[in-house]
Amino acid sequence: MLALVKNEWIKLSKKNSTWIMLGMLVLLTGGLNFLTGMISSGDASANSMFASLSQMTSFLNLFVVIVAASSIAEEFSRGTIKFLLIRPYSRTQIFAAKFINSLLFALLGTGILFVTCLGSANLFMKAESPFLKAGGFGDWSAMKVALVTAGVNLILILFYLALTMFISAAMRSQAMSVGLGIGMLFGAPLLNSMLMMGQEKYPWLKWNIFNTANIKETIPQLAGVKLEAYLTLDFWQSLGGIGVYGVLLYIFANWIFSARDVALS
Repeated sequence: MLALVKNEWIKLSKKNSTWIMLGMLVLLTGGLNFLTGMISSGDASANSMFASLSQMTSFLNLFVVIVAASSIAEEFSRGTIKFLLIRPYSRTQIFAAKFINSLLFALLGTGILFVTCLGSANLFMKAESPFLKAGGFGDWSAMKVALVTAGVNLILILFYLALTMFISAAMRSQAMSVGLGIGMLFGAPLLNSMLMMGQEKYPWLKWNIFNTANIKETIPQLAGVKLEAYLTLDFWQSLGGIGVYGVLLYIFANWIFSARDVALS
């Protein structure tokens, strides 16, 4: 299994697109902090940007979705999946290796985002100690808020990975898999808003899959801050919902991947 994960990582690391996405993450984060510092004439707080990781987790999630969607659909579209299937590994192991590999990419991207945000925020704005209190999070320091934000986003990434790989396992087209994955990522807030319009009549709608994905907005609750009224699920409810949906999506995605016919000739 470890050899399978290593093989997947080598394939990913040899792709130019992998390093282009990570480079874009650095440039976008640094560029946003530079523009924020310029517009605010040096009055912007470095810690405010660092604590929120410059609101760049959405771009990180986008790149992870692309990696995850491509990892399966690309194998089928190019016909290289047969070379994996003739090796002494089950399809469940192959699927798990691709999931783990995408998660490793997410961990690498999170580390790069964390360091880039901390450095560029203090470079282009008024430098501050990251251990000072962050506004809106009680007694939490900016460092603690950033670490918790990164951790919660990784939990959300696990959910997005399961969802994306479910779509990818069901589609034979790489372009369609990537497109649908990105569409689900950025269309979730709109779909959730539409569903929540009927919450008064159907209270159970608050448990829809897209509403649980609002977990990052509930982070202040962990610091003892009262949640905004529009948030119908608290942190722990969102975490439970993501966990249930994520596990179910992973199981179904693995089942579809294992059941697909592949011509080995």
